[in-house]
Amino acid sequence: MNKNNLHIIIAVVGSVAILAIGALIFNQMHKNYQSNQLIIEKCFDKMDKEENLTVKKDGFWSPVACEKK
Repeated sequence: MNKNNLHIIIAVVGSVAILAIGALIFNQMHKNYQSNQLIIEKCFDKMDKEENLTVKKDGFWSPVACEKK
């Protein structure tokens, strides 16, 4: 195998790896979004009973939390 074919194979494998990692990250972000939406919805349902509730998120990957003030 000559150098040109080796470079093409490395480029294809690298591109596929980058796309796979991006798809996994996107999938995890979507799952986090859905779970956060459920938590926020439950928090607003509790708002009728409680007066002071806060929706809080510590970091990008962390889930939201509904807390009493």
